[in-house]
Amino acid sequence: MSLPRYHAFDALRGSMMLLGVALHSATAYSTFPDVWWLKDPQTSRWADLFILWIHSFRLPLFFVMSGFLAALLVERRGVGGFLRNRAARLLLPFLLGMVAMYPFLKIASVYCWSAARGAEPWRRVEAWLAEGRLWRSLEPMHLWFLIVLMILCACAAAVEPWLRRALAGAWFGKLLESRAAAGVWAAVTLATLLPMQLGILDTPGSFVPQPRVVLAYAVFFIFGWGLYLHRERLGALQRFGAGSVAAGAVCAVFAAGAIDRQLAVQPQGNRLAHDGAALFTALGCWLSLLGLAGIALPRLSAESPRWRYAADAAYWVYLFHPPVLVAAQIPMMRLGWPAELKFVAGLAVAVPVLFWTYGRWVRGSWLGALLNGRRMDRGLPREHEPNAPAVCALQ
Repeated sequence: MSLPRYHAFDALRGSMMLLGVALHSATAYSTFPDVWWLKDPQTSRWADLFILWIHSFRLPLFFVMSGFLAALLVERRGVGGFLRNRAARLLLPFLLGMVAMYPFLKIASVYCWSAARGAEPWRRVEAWLAEGRLWRSLEPMHLWFLIVLMILCACAAAVEPWLRRALAGAWFGKLLESRAAAGVWAAVTLATLLPMQLGILDTPGSFVPQPRVVLAYAVFFIFGWGLYLHRERLGALQRFGAGSVAAGAVCAVFAAGAIDRQLAVQPQGNRLAHDGAALFTALGCWLSLLGLAGIALPRLSAESPRWRYAADAAYWVYLFHPPVLVAAQIPMMRLGWPAELKFVAGLAVAVPVLFWTYGRWVRGSWLGALLNGRRMDRGLPREHEPNAPAVCALQ
């Protein structure tokens, strides 16, 4: 039996992965300290605003898609098949990424830090390695989201019967169609953001993410799971659209102002500004992600070989973009170009290289099978391909 493939959600998931590359390109030029492997001398407040806006909804929307497709997997393969799939598609890429990327990125970070301070960078790198600090400073890098997702998948599998009964109730569908949907879910997210450091989603720096981070992303994962159980009502999301996304961007501006107020009085902080940042971030997050879903469903639900190829490539592009992006950013540190131009230039180099490597070496290889579920032919997929997997990558 031919099973449906949710092309619009494929496109959304892939787009959020690719948007992560743009976000990380901007971090090198933001005024925020210690948010990327290097800090360029040229910085921009526009980069700060771009980062805060994208950060407010990118991974939340990704986790909504992950919850939706996790529920789909459980229905089709059972809990055991779901867990085996997650181990292969999340744990193995995580371990591979750590081994392949961490040494290069950490050494590049030490080199750039030393070069920016006038020290002899290579001698500093050699001394740093000799001290054995490479492995003592081990961190999950940008792959931390896979740890959170694995935790949520394991928890969902453990309580799957209860989760299904709770989310299959009529209340979820009624709320989905209610005018108050964005506000209600934003209120739930607000409660999870109040314990965060600045009132926005924290980024874990260790292999054991803080419970508050897991709980915050659990809200989006659970919403996605419920969305699958009420998939006949997906059309209700189409009432959201570009207007909701624009409103979400406005909320991001207000959240950025509240964050500035907090940073200006560090380390004491400003509780009112903190709570304001949490409020605007929560509301902007749900307006943006619902708006993007409302845009995608009527426009991207039809099969598109180009969008499908981009969605297939997105996992590779996101997981392995930092070394390519950093390699493009390091030479530009000596240039006096504006930060905005460097941001675009880094993407113009890194993204084509990553797509080329995917098509040339990954798509038809064992690595492509690991990331995409099976080896695929090079080039764009054929429409209505008979052996195409019904479930998208589910990262």
